[in-house]
Amino acid sequence: MISIDPVTAVLSLVLFSAFAAPFVYHFQKNKKKENLLTQNLKEAAKNAGANPDQMETWRHQYAIGLDTSKKVLVYHHDGEVATSFCIPLSEVKKVSVLKKTKEVGESKKSVIEHIGLEVQYVSSTKKSILLEIFNEDLFSDLIGESVLAEKWAEIIRKHL
Repeated sequence: MISIDPVTAVLSLVLFSAFAAPFVYHFQKNKKKENLLTQNLKEAAKNAGANPDQMETWRHQYAIGLDTSKKVLVYHHDGEVATSFCIPLSEVKKVSVLKKTKEVGESKKSVIEHIGLEVQYVSSTKKSILLEIFNEDLFSDLIGESVLAEKWAEIIRKHL
């Protein structure tokens, strides 16, 4: 049997707690951001008379949702200026994924600058809207935004 000195046990517990505290703090902080983002999305939907049953958030700044019964798309972005859109799908003609790239270096490597969902309206008088999914100016790397954009474009197309 291994015996542990009480001083060693207490010291180990204190060091482990000191090591784990920043991770717990960061997790709780991100959870609060996520809840606030979801709340902002639901509030924007509520103002349009919708209640999204499919929702997704990413980067603690973006949220998208869809009320499948009322066919309303809701988008929210918490940036320098918070942006929200509530788009009735009955007014939408087409949704497509828009990727803007640039070539860098001598090898002309293609780098994604921007990914978004372009929503085109049935009415020719309404200008199309670009729902930002990724912006290189805000983030230096992709964490699945291309897949996310394709996924939501397909979900929206199914409900058009």
